[in-house]
Amino acid sequence: MSMNGMLRRVRPADWARLQKDEEFRNKLIAVGFGVGLDVNAGLAALPWYVRWPLRFMARKQIRAMKATEKQQAQTPDGAEKRRILDLHKSWHGLHWLICQSEWEGPEPLRHAILGGQEVGDDLGYGPARIVEPMTVRQISHALATLSAAQIMKRYDGKAMDAANIYPGNFADDGSWRAEMKRDFDRLQRFYNEAASAEEGVISWIQ
Repeated sequence: MSMNGMLRRVRPADWARLQKDEEFRNKLIAVGFGVGLDVNAGLAALPWYVRWPLRFMARKQIRAMKATEKQQAQTPDGAEKRRILDLHKSWHGLHWLICQSEWEGPEPLRHAILGGQEVGDDLGYGPARIVEPMTVRQISHALATLSAAQIMKRYDGKAMDAANIYPGNFADDGSWRAEMKRDFDRLQRFYNEAASAEEGVISWIQ
């Protein structure tokens, strides 16, 4: 089982209800649940020269699926899914690159992926967390002061593996660099859109 980091924008009109209504909150979170695609599943025991081609082919298939999902995004259900940012397994590595810490970090950046206030029951990997609209604006501003090139200079696979950053294997698998860079850009865009709409954010691990 893999752990995927999920974030969802929450409209101002839904914010108060999100905090009090567990059924409503679970409905919002359920939109993000689905079959997780783990490109590393079953590959760990294989030599690197076998793993890399297989992983490349798997990622190519995932990109094709995402292109199909983009077309489906024009439907009402698709529009809701566009409000969700799926960081897959990049979430912990991204937090480390942004905050230079396993779980903590400077304000307000520490709240971008792992912060906020816990709400509701344990979803399997802990409860969901909510970030207030005001903090969302602060995070958006802080992320805007960074660039993907800047945080990627902090990438140190050996240090990340030593710090037990999930899912590991950063030193041996160079493809993580491209994924982290891409997902940082997606995270910036996500918070910029949320801040512009005065929205809050709910995050969870699934």
